[in-house]
Amino acid sequence: MTESKNKLKTAFVFSGGASLGAVEAGALKAIVEHGIKADLVLGTSVGSLNGSMYAFNPTMEGVKDIEEVWLSIKFLNVFSPSPITPVINFTTAGQYAISPKNLRELITEKLPFTNIEETKIPLYIVSTDIKCGEEVVFNKGLAIEGLMSSVCLPGVFPPQHMEDRTMVDGGILNNAPISTAVRLGAERVVIFPIGVPSSDQEPKNIFEILIRMFIYLLNRQLATDIQLYKDKVELVIIPPPDCIDVGPHDFTKSKILIEQSYQKAKEWLAKDGFKPNPNDYPYPCDVHTPRINLMEAVIPDPEKKASTRVKESIQETSQEMKKSLDKAADDIYSGLVKKGGEIRKKLSQKKDKKELEE
Repeated sequence: MTESKNKLKTAFVFSGGASLGAVEAGALKAIVEHGIKADLVLGTSVGSLNGSMYAFNPTMEGVKDIEEVWLSIKFLNVFSPSPITPVINFTTAGQYAISPKNLRELITEKLPFTNIEETKIPLYIVSTDIKCGEEVVFNKGLAIEGLMSSVCLPGVFPPQHMEDRTMVDGGILNNAPISTAVRLGAERVVIFPIGVPSSDQEPKNIFEILIRMFIYLLNRQLATDIQLYKDKVELVIIPPPDCIDVGPHDFTKSKILIEQSYQKAKEWLAKDGFKPNPNDYPYPCDVHTPRINLMEAVIPDPEKKASTRVKESIQETSQEMKKSLDKAADDIYSGLVKKGGEIRKKLSQKKDKKELEE
């Protein structure tokens, strides 16, 4: 980088995307290795957690901490469904389906600081006031409350009530808060998009459909914002992996996502270098380019019977369980072999010692 590049006030922008937030961890590793630093950090939804940890410790050690968080997250750490909660909420006109207790405990355990002001780099956590449709940006106060406000996906988690505001997921209004970074004085905005799930994966239930719908809306918003700001500030979009074969609800593939996004960012840096690239980024969910997908309407495929869907779901679950059991068996076997080797070694040492004594 040249000296003039270094002088630009640089914002790192981390977007939301459920389990696909692991993509940001891998991309961030490549960028920090390359020596790029931020002057301010903005995050929305799960991106606010990534951004918070980076802002507190903007080093390779801090990036490693983010990776370890992602590798430790399980589905039930985030989405802890209860058969009772939806019934209670339905009968009492409730506002959510899942208790945020496990998610709050996870963030509290992993977050290495208490107040937003403690971060090394100024941190801005983006949320939405669902009552009036206003963006709200937390820049001080309790980090856990700001983060919980930013990740409260409407209908899934309960809103956060603060003063006279009702806070929900920041991605509703500003998932990749480029506009907020610019208003805060950023001259260069480095964006960490999450990409989109593979089109080869069809969502299998209403929850997966809602999550995927949300991610497509967020990517469409990102494409619009890039078009709006590409001539006003330097926009550097860190390209996510080309094909993400992981659903946004699947937290078991974080290691794969981190490795794929890290390699993709490294390849991009080696080929193109760290420079503005808004015209080179292949925008998913873009509705602004000349290309239009014209199609003839025909009779659709018949809907699968409920019994067929249940059977397929059972088969898929069985396959996943078999893979998990096979892996557990392999791990146990490897552990026993290792332990057996250690025992044989100790017995051999004792035998040799006894022979020497005799």
